Amino acid sequence: MTYQVKIIYPKEEALESNKLTERTFNEYIDDLEAEEVIGQYEQLLTKGYSISVNFTPPQVDKEGEEQDPFKIAESFELAGIPYKATLKLKASGSYEEMVKIAKMIEQQGYDYSITVKLQINENSPVDFEKESSWFDSEYAKYTVLPKASSQDIVDLRSLYDVLSEERYKVSINLKAKVKKDDDDSFATQLAAYPSETLVTFKLTDASYV
Repeated sequence: MTYQVKIIYPKEEALESNKLTERTFNEYIDDLEAEEVIGQYEQLLTKGYSISVNFTPPQVDKEGEEQDPFKIAESFELAGIPYKATLKLKASGSYEEMVKIAKMIEQQGYDYSITVKLQINENSPVDFEKESSWFDSEYAKYTVLPKASSQDIVDLRSLYDVLSEERYKVSINLKAKVKKDDDDSFATQLAAYPSETLVTFKLTDASYV
């Protein structure tokens, strides 16, 4: 399996034309084997960096199927890695459409928040002072954000399946609870992710951590 690596270096200050500016530098490396990714991680630690790591699996696998977060979570569990699973939903639309989603979330026992974006201009029927005008399907867009997370991804299975069946864009973010700046913990975590996962190293100077 190969991985992609993105390294985000600390910002550097530079004096240009008597102005103090900040420079950012990112490095991208493709097609690294697991051992090479671990080597990059260890090398950065040796250079005195503290590393925040983020894993972004590819949206689809080699067969063109969507990645299954439940398989990744299973790998965590087999490796003895505790984690937090958080359900993410990208859904916005009319009031009626979002009410439908809100009821699905409620039925699964989770809380949620709703935001509304009102377009107010000379052509809009929306009047901010009149709540009854906030439901126009063209000029009022609602967004639903479920508050669904668990230490066990199985708890999210039912809601995930219901939303997926309705063709909503739903995903589950997994955050492993591992020791920071530890090469053994990193290697174990890396092994749980599929090929072509983007591994992002965000660096800070360890002396300032």
